[in-house]
Amino acid sequence: MIFSKLMLILFLFLSINLFAQTKDVDKLLEKVNQASNPQEKKELIEKLKKELANKNKKAREESDAIIKAKEKMPNKFFDEKAIEQ
Repeated sequence: MIFSKLMLILFLFLSINLFAQTKDVDKLLEKVNQASNPQEKKELIEKLKKELANKNKKAREESDAIIKAKEKMPNKFFDEKAIEQ
Protein backbone atom coordinates (compact mmCIF):
# COMPACT_ATOMS: atom_id res chain seq x y z
CA MET A 1 0.00 0.00 0.00
CA ILE A 2 2.78 2.40 0.90
CA PHE A 3 4.66 1.52 -2.27
CA SER A 4 1.62 2.21 -4.46
CA LYS A 5 1.06 5.60 -2.80
CA LEU A 6 4.72 6.47 -3.26
CA MET A 7 4.59 5.48 -6.92
CA LEU A 8 1.41 7.51 -7.45
CA ILE A 9 2.96 10.59 -5.86
CA LEU A 10 6.11 10.16 -7.92
CA PHE A 11 4.11 9.75 -11.13
CA LEU A 12 1.99 12.84 -10.42
CA PHE A 13 5.05 14.89 -9.54
CA LEU A 14 6.85 13.91 -12.74
CA SER A 15 3.80 14.48 -14.94
CA ILE A 16 3.22 17.94 -13.48
CA ASN A 17 6.86 18.91 -14.02
CA LEU A 18 6.90 17.63 -17.58
CA PHE A 19 3.78 19.53 -18.63
CA ALA A 20 4.56 22.72 -16.71
CA GLN A 21 7.52 23.81 -18.78
CA THR A 22 8.02 27.54 -19.15
CA LYS A 23 8.77 28.79 -22.61
CA ASP A 24 11.46 31.30 -23.56
CA VAL A 25 8.79 33.52 -25.09
CA ASP A 26 6.88 33.59 -21.81
CA LYS A 27 10.04 34.52 -19.91
CA LEU A 28 10.87 37.32 -22.33
CA LEU A 29 7.32 38.66 -22.21
CA GLU A 30 7.43 38.72 -18.43
CA LYS A 31 10.78 40.56 -18.54
CA VAL A 32 9.29 43.14 -20.93
CA ASN A 33 6.37 43.69 -18.57
CA GLN A 34 8.70 44.16 -15.59
CA ALA A 35 11.27 46.37 -17.32
CA SER A 36 11.23 49.97 -16.15
CA ASN A 37 13.83 51.44 -18.50
CA PRO A 38 12.46 52.23 -22.01
CA GLN A 39 15.78 51.27 -23.63
CA GLU A 40 15.80 47.92 -21.88
CA LYS A 41 12.16 47.39 -22.86
CA LYS A 42 13.01 48.10 -26.49
CA GLU A 43 15.87 45.57 -26.45
CA LEU A 44 13.68 42.92 -24.85
CA ILE A 45 10.92 43.53 -27.38
CA GLU A 46 13.45 43.02 -30.19
CA LYS A 47 14.56 39.73 -28.62
CA LEU A 48 10.92 38.74 -28.28
CA LYS A 49 10.27 39.52 -31.95
CA LYS A 50 13.24 37.39 -33.01
CA GLU A 51 12.14 34.50 -30.81
CA LEU A 52 8.58 34.64 -32.13
CA ALA A 53 9.87 34.81 -35.70
CA ASN A 54 11.97 31.69 -35.13
CA LYS A 55 9.01 29.82 -33.63
CA ASN A 56 6.80 30.93 -36.51
CA LYS A 57 9.40 29.77 -39.03
CA LYS A 58 9.67 26.34 -37.40
CA ALA A 59 5.88 25.96 -37.28
CA ARG A 60 5.61 26.96 -40.95
CA GLU A 61 8.27 24.42 -41.93
CA GLU A 62 6.48 21.69 -40.00
CA SER A 63 3.14 22.54 -41.58
CA ASP A 64 4.71 22.57 -45.05
CA ALA A 65 6.19 19.13 -44.38
CA ILE A 66 2.77 17.84 -43.31
CA ILE A 67 1.14 19.27 -46.42
CA LYS A 68 3.78 17.68 -48.66
CA ALA A 69 3.31 14.33 -46.92
CA LYS A 70 -0.46 14.55 -47.40
CA GLU A 71 0.00 15.30 -51.10
CA LYS A 72 1.87 12.00 -51.47
CA MET A 73 -0.97 10.04 -49.92
CA PRO A 74 -3.51 8.55 -52.34
CA ASN A 75 -6.92 10.20 -52.42
CA LYS A 76 -8.82 6.92 -52.74
CA PHE A 77 -8.30 3.56 -51.13
CA PHE A 78 -7.02 0.65 -53.16
CA ASP A 79 -9.80 -1.19 -54.97
CA GLU A 80 -9.21 -4.90 -55.51
CA LYS A 81 -12.17 -5.24 -57.89
CA ALA A 82 -10.36 -3.23 -60.54
CA ILE A 83 -7.49 -5.75 -60.61
CA GLU A 84 -9.73 -8.83 -60.75
CA GLN A 85 -11.44 -7.76 -63.97
